[in-house]
Amino acid sequence: MRVPLELRRRLAARFVLALISFWVAVSIIFLLTIGTVGDFVTRKLANLENQGSETRLSEVVGEIEVGVTRVSAVNGQTIADIAAERGLSLADLLTLNAERSAQEPLPHGARVTVLAGEWLSDLAIKWRVVRPEDADHGVALLRERNPEIEFPVSEGRSYAPTRANLTLHHGVSVAEIAEVHRISAADILEVNPEGSAGNSDAALTKDSVLQHGDRIALPMSKITSATIRYRLGIDRSLGDQYAQFLWDVVRFDYSASFQTQEDSLAIVAQALPRTVQLNLFALIIALAIGLPLGWLASGRAVRLIALPARSLALLSLAAPSFWLAMWAIVAVDPGGILDDGLWNIPFTDPDARAIIDSPAQFFALYGIPAFGGGLLLAGALAIELGRGPAGLSLLRSLRNWMPVFIGLNLVLELLFNIQGLGLLLIQRVNQADMPVIIAVCAIIALFIIWCLFVIDSARDVLQWKERRT
Repeated sequence: MRVPLELRRRLAARFVLALISFWVAVSIIFLLTIGTVGDFVTRKLANLENQGSETRLSEVVGEIEVGVTRVSAVNGQTIADIAAERGLSLADLLTLNAERSAQEPLPHGARVTVLAGEWLSDLAIKWRVVRPEDADHGVALLRERNPEIEFPVSEGRSYAPTRANLTLHHGVSVAEIAEVHRISAADILEVNPEGSAGNSDAALTKDSVLQHGDRIALPMSKITSATIRYRLGIDRSLGDQYAQFLWDVVRFDYSASFQTQEDSLAIVAQALPRTVQLNLFALIIALAIGLPLGWLASGRAVRLIALPARSLALLSLAAPSFWLAMWAIVAVDPGGILDDGLWNIPFTDPDARAIIDSPAQFFALYGIPAFGGGLLLAGALAIELGRGPAGLSLLRSLRNWMPVFIGLNLVLELLFNIQGLGLLLIQRVNQADMPVIIAVCAIIALFIIWCLFVIDSARDVLQWKERRT
């Protein structure tokens, strides 16, 4: 059956509207980010000062012995999975990890050696040969300074083999040290006064060249401030910041977490399935309660039941879900209303986080928050079903209440220690982990807008079908 031009235009308009809505949402996130980054930087620096780390006396590193490259395994991942994911030889990985087998499930965070060496680009950044954005230049410098070393290639990147003695530089000036830290030479000279460990002979200038093992004090607060501003992108003009922010969102590139250095999108990807599970479970409960209640409230069955059913629908819509959920915890958990309780809510059991791991524990954990979140939507469904055709009424109520429904479930995650996007967001706000905060907000906005786009498109198709009949 050919879709008419009118419907295609309608769906295309919906898609364009969804894109505009997402653009507006991420623009608001950007404005909120710009409005809070000052406090964020101040907070980070205050934490640093409270730890007594205003300066740090460091030794200049001119050469290193190369180690190995390791990655963290995701819970349940195997050596074979890592080999397939990274396009590496399974035999090589088993040789590098002789204590493990190919199909052995690895605990979350287990360190797996993937390379008998370290990539030159990573070394150039790690040892501050150059700034992160100049990694390619850093690779060229390391090659130039180590002509006697043969650098193999893995995954399309050159690396230094394990136990090789790699020369980072033959001497580095104060100005060069300052440049890679994004501060001025004057900042370094300020914390190295005459007679100090870094300036014992009072001869230190911005052009002084330091050798391997020389000591110098670094102003940690200024270095941290410069690093934070760079990673947040606030060391550039506002227009550049906004353009880069939009480009990063389009590419799903939210940079690394300040706390764990993990990719922010990977952190969100670990929490997202739990949020989806809770919302789907709550939606099923909402439909299971709301549809029959709406049928009764419409008077299609027994008219005498319509008024009590409508009252019950209004009550479920207005019910304080958090309060009901908290009382439900007291009602079912041992030591609450009943000494033995009805069941133990597995707040900390990792198997309860996914239905495929332990269905019984999953329902024990998700049952109450899904009921609490679904009750509000059930009331909205029941009220709308009495006002017109069932299909359109259902979609209209979902359209109106879906953002509230999702937001409610995000908050219920906190109450039940469900490690989804809601709990993740609160944790990272407390840690001032801005990259992850931005990633979570952007993904939640995309999730809600996608749901609304699907609902609106389904409503357009249903209206078109009703007009044809």
